[in-house]
Amino acid sequence: MQNQITIPTLESISEILRPLQNSINELNSKIDSLKPPTKYYRNKDLKEIFGLSDNTIIEYRDNNIIPVTSIGNIYYYPVDKINEILKKNSNYFNSG
Repeated sequence: MQNQITIPTLESISEILRPLQNSINELNSKIDSLKPPTKYYRNKDLKEIFGLSDNTIIEYRDNNIIPVTSIGNIYYYPVDKINEILKKNSNYFNSG
């Protein structure tokens, strides 16, 4: 008697892995829902995204132009508050 090797088809492998993929998707969804709702920019983000210099960031921070919180010497700028400021100060959004 000879041993026969059966090679599974891509379809059969996909069918076997589908429940695993569904479980992974469900876990990812649950993990995403646990993330805090507020995200923060760091100084490097403000420089890269908005083209601000270090001096401008310090000036805006010190003069309360942009909201900031810190842990030690690391500064965090709430994304939603920065977006509100941009929207409030934008001629594009204010023009109707």
